[in-house]
Amino acid sequence: MLSIRAFKSEDSSAVVAVVRAVFDEYGFTWEEGGYCADLYDPQAHYIEPGGWFWVLEDENGEVVGCVGLSMHDGTAEVHRMYIHADARGQGGGRLLMETCIDQAISAGAITMRAWSDVKLDRAHALYHRFGFERDGERICNDPDQSREFGFIRSLP
Repeated sequence: MLSIRAFKSEDSSAVVAVVRAVFDEYGFTWEEGGYCADLYDPQAHYIEPGGWFWVLEDENGEVVGCVGLSMHDGTAEVHRMYIHADARGQGGGRLLMETCIDQAISAGAITMRAWSDVKLDRAHALYHRFGFERDGERICNDPDQSREFGFIRSLP
């Protein structure tokens, strides 16, 4: 059984391990001091500027996923939604997305946005299940210059 809770500073190394495992799985380049710096300190990059960051735990209390959310002029943006391969298919994506949507509505957002690497088909399917539509494409500022799809949805 998976559960979600707010990030605590002692979760940093577990968050890095989860996301790094996904990067390795998909062949993405890990860049500790640049593109991935936010994962080493979600408190400073997400929470202190007024956003949120959550971790997904398995039944043993191990961190197996994460997600961040930030606000920008009425739009809530989803960041760093990753779930370790061993924990996929158990409802964790649904928990993370429901948490983001609930928080975005509570914060007064009128839309939500997410960007996702073109390789992450399961994430794209999750976004579609939650009412997101494809909206744009960009080249990410990561070391691989990855192509990403944009997703957007309105909020009630």
